[in-house]
Amino acid sequence: MADLVKNRHEIVFIYDVKDGNPNGDPMDENKPRMDETTGLNIVSDVRLKRTIRDYMGTVQKAERPEGYEQEVFINGDPVTSEQRAKELISDITDSKRFDRQRASEALLKKCIDLRLFGGTVPISKLNMSITGPVQFRFGRSLHRADSVFVQGTAAFVSKEGNEQRSFSEKWQLPYSCIAFYGVLNQNTAKETLLTDADVDFLFEAMWDGTKDLITRSKMEQLPRLLIDVIYDEEKNFHIGELDKAIELKSEIQEERIRGAKDFSLEVSELKGLLYEYRNNIKKVRCRIDPRLKLTLNGKPFEIEGLLEGKTEKLEK
Repeated sequence: MADLVKNRHEIVFIYDVKDGNPNGDPMDENKPRMDETTGLNIVSDVRLKRTIRDYMGTVQKAERPEGYEQEVFINGDPVTSEQRAKELISDITDSKRFDRQRASEALLKKCIDLRLFGGTVPISKLNMSITGPVQFRFGRSLHRADSVFVQGTAAFVSKEGNEQRSFSEKWQLPYSCIAFYGVLNQNTAKETLLTDADVDFLFEAMWDGTKDLITRSKMEQLPRLLIDVIYDEEKNFHIGELDKAIELKSEIQEERIRGAKDFSLEVSELKGLLYEYRNNIKKVRCRIDPRLKLTLNGKPFEIEGLLEGKTEKLEK
């Protein structure tokens, strides 16, 4: 029997990138997305979800709730959503006695990304529109960042007969430390049949999937901090904007930051909020890169003290 999600979750995920492009804008020369007013680097929620889907599509969990599968509905194949749905549940969609409820449940139990993020399945007999229980805001860097234009020499000439090799060009960020904020709505989770095992796999995919992005533009992406605040069962409450309660502190100009050694994250406001609403919180789960420095009122701080008696490690 699968353990369906019964608790609201509030999520903060921080990772960084060095000499790369975490999310290029195809409408603007594939430049890193920037907020021109604040100078902050922006990463879309779609990019994060793609990271999660890519990981889930390649890493198969040995243990899953009975009757549940780990297919990824949006897997990058060049097909329509209708074609993909029919491919996954053809035994039901091709049946003369089509059962809408059975088809909906079968698709949800088969596809973990539909259980997490929802989606639209425009089959004439089904026409599902699923609101995902897990929603992320756009990620933003915790500091101002500069994008730079880099040129290099290509490996080959651009045309047969040419002797001079062409140039490669790209936009990248010397460094960016990015924070994502998300909420898991336990009420919507019931409708998508989301399980606690799915949520644990989500966090694994966020952490390890970020490490797996080994491409030219994302070679040095590392997860630094993951916080999962779990509220009491069936409680329709969350604090909100927990990412805003974490402040990056550095002795050098923000645009000159080049790595985790150049700053610390001040968590005094976050700790205060969690303590203020402690009676609504079941527990706080955390995973941290040991190279990341945390401070509490300017002094070194260990993540285990974030909420006394209710903080535990987020295991893989």
